[in-house]
Amino acid sequence: MGTSDTKKQLELKALQFFARNDFERSNLNDIAKALGVTKGAIYHYFSSKEDLFLAAVNQLLDMMMDMFGQGLPRDIPINILLDNLFHMEEMMVEVSRSLGLEEGLNEYKNILYLFLTGIKKFPDLQERIDALYSGFTDSLEDLLNAGIVRGEIRRDVDSKAIAYEITAFYEGALLLGAFSNKKDYIVLGPRVCQSIWERIAVESVAAIEGRK
Repeated sequence: MGTSDTKKQLELKALQFFARNDFERSNLNDIAKALGVTKGAIYHYFSSKEDLFLAAVNQLLDMMMDMFGQGLPRDIPINILLDNLFHMEEMMVEVSRSLGLEEGLNEYKNILYLFLTGIKKFPDLQERIDALYSGFTDSLEDLLNAGIVRGEIRRDVDSKAIAYEITAFYEGALLLGAFSNKKDYIVLGPRVCQSIWERIAVESVAAIEGRK
């Protein structure tokens, strides 16, 4: 395994560690033991606990930006895509598992903790996190605009406002779930998206049903 691969593996293992353990109370001895390496091995690649944490969170941001940066697919109906948005936490878990992170990132509250701790310790991370959410909202707006062009969505719909509404609800629902351990968004999310779809579709489901 090359130097860059070893460094990346340490970052991924540290990401899992920091997702489950309080940053302030952890020391390099604890971290090295959990990662299965010596403290000297950590110092070979990172100058401090803070340096390791920053690299680990940037690794998470890279992973999420890769996932969202590809954009949302435009070749299936908009209402189906809206419904699929509420399976993204499952997608994040699968991505984490593919990287060998079976534990630690399987709940949104752990990701939220990493982001909040990161912003507190490293204010410059705010710009990258903002870019992540802006990219997600922009992808939604592009998706809605594509739906307008295809004739699925009314032309008078404000796609930017709707994209923001969907993003705000999605993040808000996950945030509530993180604090309460309830997963209401799994059931209510698709219903909310259905309600949004009824407002923006050229022809609502209710209208179609009324003709039958």
